[in-house]
Formats: sequence, structure tokens, C-alpha cells
Amino acid sequence: MNWGDMGLLALKNALRSRQKTFFCALAVCVGIASVYMICEISRNARDQITQQVEQSGLSGIMVFGKEEQGMMAAEEIRALPQSVPGLKAAMPLFSQYGSCKLREEKRNMLLWGVDEQFSSIFHVQVKYGRLPSQEDVRLCQKVAVIEDTMALAAYGRENVAGKEIWISTDQLTESYQIIGVIASQKSGVSALIGENTLPAFVYVPYTTANLFSGVSSTNQLALAAQDEADAEAVTAFALNQLSRQTNGASFKAENVSGYIDTFSSILQTVSLLITAIGGIGLLVGGIGVMNSMTAAVESRRKEIGIYLAIGAQKKDIIGSYLMEAVIVCLLGGLAGGLLGWGLLFAGEKLLGIPVQFHWGYLLLAEGAAGFCGILFGILPARKAAAMHPIDAIRRE
Repeated sequence: MNWGDMGLLALKNALRSRQKTFFCALAVCVGIASVYMICEISRNARDQITQQVEQSGLSGIMVFGKEEQGMMAAEEIRALPQSVPGLKAAMPLFSQYGSCKLREEKRNMLLWGVDEQFSSIFHVQVKYGRLPSQEDVRLCQKVAVIEDTMALAAYGRENVAGKEIWISTDQLTESYQIIGVIASQKSGVSALIGENTLPAFVYVPYTTANLFSGVSSTNQLALAAQDEADAEAVTAFALNQLSRQTNGASFKAENVSGYIDTFSSILQTVSLLITAIGGIGLLVGGIGVMNSMTAAVESRRKEIGIYLAIGAQKKDIIGSYLMEAVIVCLLGGLAGGLLGWGLLFAGEKLLGIPVQFHWGYLLLAEGAAGFCGILFGILPARKAAAMHPIDAIRRE
């Protein structure tokens, strides 16, 4: 028999036992639908979480001095790119806890002292106004940049540039003018644990932040490499330079941009694990196909014996029964893929949850169904081909 004859025979056998074919395909359909839906849901969840983390502004290289000896003047830090090849920007960081009040909205606050290089190092989306300028830093201007979430809580709108915010640290309270509103740097985390759980982030010129703390030097700084691929080498060079400038002080560097890659890798591993668990349903469907095909072989012993007696080879019998198993699984896989897509589409419309469909998963699901047919159809097919013609006809 050629491949066409085997295919026609397999299709004829599948249609002859329609009830058996239906229930086998249904088992595969449920398994494929569950695997496809789990793949899509986990992929969409991973993309959403990764997007939220990326919106947190995590970027650049954070450097921390391990001891008081590592304290440096801000101007020394700002001049670092001149002595470190491949370093795009170096910004001194000053941070201090306190509280702030915008209109009637009171929040715990983390005050950040930054300079005009803020947006060159961190991912910042300016919605209204501007960021601190070089002139603001030089003149120690009492200007501040806040997050959109706090603006919404206080005024019911995001554009509050020009409004007044009161900042308190160490029993010192002063008024600052809001010059800019940026997208929340912690929106992804806040969505999980609540907006008011984390302190508000407020950004001011670092020279102004020094007025609060009374300290003009810091051992915290942020770096940005010109090429992200060279970040590790640039960081190592910068740490050596910092150590020389501080008479051997130790510094620790963390590539904050790498956190996103690590987080994405963890999410991908979790997605694969969940998909593997969902594959149990497909495994059950495949076992059902194998049992059904084994029963079909037993019920067709006389037919198989006749084929063998008139000259059919073992490979022909194996091919026809394998094709029958594959046809059943492919039909179930196609129905399962469409069922899973339909359920996700309905969920998107009814629940209002955006779903990004990846059509490659449908092709992958159909391929998995075909492989399932081969894997679970090979044993019944080999059993059929191993029959002796006379014994097969006699034991019908």
C-alpha cells in the first residue's frame, strides 16, 4: 500500500466507528484546550507582570559604599565619566525618609536627591512639567517631582504642576513647588500590595536634599553605561576608580537592569511548570486513544488477518493504524485549539481583561496533538502488525 491508500483506509476506519472516534477526539480536545489556555494565560500574565516591573524605572547601575570611608563629594561623582571610559553618566544619590502633604493627602515619603541626569539613568515617563535641571541643582531650588498616583489622590487629576507640596524630615517642614509629574515608579508592585503600603517617592535636586540632611557627601551613586553590553566591564573600572579616589574604600555595585531579566526568567520557568501540569490532561486523552485503538485492533482481527494474507506488509498495517490515531488526535487538537481560543475570547469580552493571542500556540497545540497520536498509536499499530494471518482470522 502507498501512503494514499493507507490514509484512505485510516480515514475509513475512523469514520466507521464514529462514536469511538468522537469520544477519543473529545478527550484529546479537552487536553489540548487546557494546555492552550494555560499557555496563553501564563504568557499574558508574564508579559503583564514584566511590563509592570519595567515601568518601575528599574535601570542603570546602583553603587553603594560599604563603609564611611567611601563618602564622596557630589562633584567628584559627577566627574566620574571623565575618568571611566564607556561611562555615560554618574549621578550622586541622596535618600531620606520623611512625610509629605499635598493638599489634604498625607503620605509617608522617600525623598530622593537627584540631578539633571535623572532621566539618563532611570526609565522615567514625564507626564506633566519637567524634571530638575542643572540650574535647579546649582541654585538649590525648592522644587519637586512627584508621582501621578499621589497627584490623583490629592486633586483627582494628574497635572498638578505649579502646586505646593509640604515635605517633612527630621522635624523640619518646608514648602516645595511641584515642577513635574511622572508615572509611578512602583505601579507594578503597588497593584499587588496596595498603593498606600509603599511610601511616596518625591524627587528634588540633590543640593536641596543636602539642606535637609546637613550632609554634603554620599556613598550612594547611580551609573549608566554607554552600551549595556559593556556594563559589567565599565562597572568594574568605575569601582576601581572609586576605590582609588577614596583611599581603598570598598564599593558594591548592582546592575538593576539585570533584575528585569532575572524576573522574566523566573516567570518563564513558572509558566513552563504550569504548562507541564496542564499537559496531564493531554496525557489522559492520549491514554484514552491508545485504549480505544487497542480495542479496535482486537475487534478487527479478521480484517487484519485478511490484509496480511493477501500480501499486506507489516509496515502497511502499522502505517494505517498510526494514521488513524493521528487523524483522531488532529481532529481533537483542532477542536481543542478552537475551543480554548473561543473561551479566552469570551473571557476577554465578558471580563474586560485584555488578552494578546499568540497564534503560534495554536500551531504548537496541533503539533502536540499529532505527536500524541503517534506516541499513543504506535503500540496498538505494532500489535496489529505482529498478528499471524491464520491465527487472526481463526480468532475473530
